[in-house]
Amino acid sequence: MDDIVSLVRPEIYAMRPYSSARVEAEQAVRIHLDANENPYPPYPGGPEQEGLNRYPEPQPPSLLRRFAEIYGLPVAQLFLSRGADEAIDLLVRAFCAAGRDGILITPPTFVMYETAAAIQGASVTEVPLLAGSYQLDTEAMLAACDADPGIKLVFVCSPNNPTANLMDRAAVLRLAERLRGRAIVLVDELYLDYSGRPSLACDIADHPNLVVVRSLSKEYSLAGERCGITLAHPEVVGVLRRIMPPYPLTVTAIRAIGAAVSPAGLAYGRRNIDRIVAERDRVRHALAQLPTVIEVLPSDANFLLFRTDDPQRLCAALAAQGIRLRDRSNVIDGGVRLSIGTPEENDDLLRALKLHG
Repeated sequence: MDDIVSLVRPEIYAMRPYSSARVEAEQAVRIHLDANENPYPPYPGGPEQEGLNRYPEPQPPSLLRRFAEIYGLPVAQLFLSRGADEAIDLLVRAFCAAGRDGILITPPTFVMYETAAAIQGASVTEVPLLAGSYQLDTEAMLAACDADPGIKLVFVCSPNNPTANLMDRAAVLRLAERLRGRAIVLVDELYLDYSGRPSLACDIADHPNLVVVRSLSKEYSLAGERCGITLAHPEVVGVLRRIMPPYPLTVTAIRAIGAAVSPAGLAYGRRNIDRIVAERDRVRHALAQLPTVIEVLPSDANFLLFRTDDPQRLCAALAAQGIRLRDRSNVIDGGVRLSIGTPEENDDLLRALKLHG
């Protein structure tokens, strides 16, 4: 589609993508002598190590088919990466030429967007979220894009990190509509399942410049295996496949992901999400009763942001007791971010906070 192609760096289309042994394989074979692999499994050589000596499929078809079922999109609209961070980095590299193009972010938000732009040599335009509501300032964002036609990627984090709130759906779709043919609107939905709201991925058909990034790290307990899922127009997926690393996912990651997104795995994950949401609400209510806490923001994620008079002192005091929180006062006045743990961990935290107060 021209609306997408016109945004991609021309040199990306001109390049010849790397073709790995697994990409070139057109049929199943008995004996692999094409990829310079070691024919023996690693130590200690038992059943658990079987297959670890072989390169994995770059985009495992079984996983793509399963995610297509989960998200209700064709396989051609799915791309798997080494965590969502890698997808963000690839998208910036695909659409932003160094020294010429740029991205737009809405602070306070996830710092990785800015990091990826800095690595690529892309400019960063900031349009802060609206004070108090932490919602998108849509008019200011559109004005910034009008003022700088070099903005190729607009990042929207929903639910937002660190403020934990979901962005207004109509505002995001308005951005996508107004910026069609001018910029990609990338929606980071890493925490969405904690909000109980539907994904914007179902709107990609009507908004081809809309890209949604998900992962299994936050919601399905696979932070250690690194799996990101990009949901996008097939043209965007095609661009990502041109510049992806040869083997984004490890053999162990593919196995773990397959188990996590099986029917039983999804049911297990959703039960844990329900438990975390219940704990989130309990902890939020308890925090609001503490004299040291000025404000606890509403949350659509698996974490809470609260404000206190001396976040550095509070975080240091809890760290001394073996409890680590995240000081976010550099982006939110007095802000401390707290991930929701198990009921026992949350009880320990609340006791420590009461003693601190």
